[in-house]
Amino acid sequence: MIRRFLAVGVLLALAGAVPVRAQDELASPALRIDWPTFRKLYDAHKVLVVDVRDTASYDAGHIPGAMSVPLNDVERRAGELKKRGKPIVVYCA
Repeated sequence: MIRRFLAVGVLLALAGAVPVRAQDELASPALRIDWPTFRKLYDAHKVLVVDVRDTASYDAGHIPGAMSVPLNDVERRAGELKKRGKPIVVYCA
């Protein structure tokens, strides 16, 4: 079930959150996390999983333990996410 949601995964280091200056940078392989790496970190509770879809999509089904932060709220809630002290995996599919 988890794998179907991880169509797009982005790993951001919280220590110095990766600055994204242009939309093109979002496609950078450096910001992507592969399935085996994600699964290992997820199972060890070493990442914060954030679902950036709208609330209705989140309510319809999400990765267990994922936090709902709709994309429009990410910037406003960035400080809250950083305080969690873990790398963040964001998904939207």
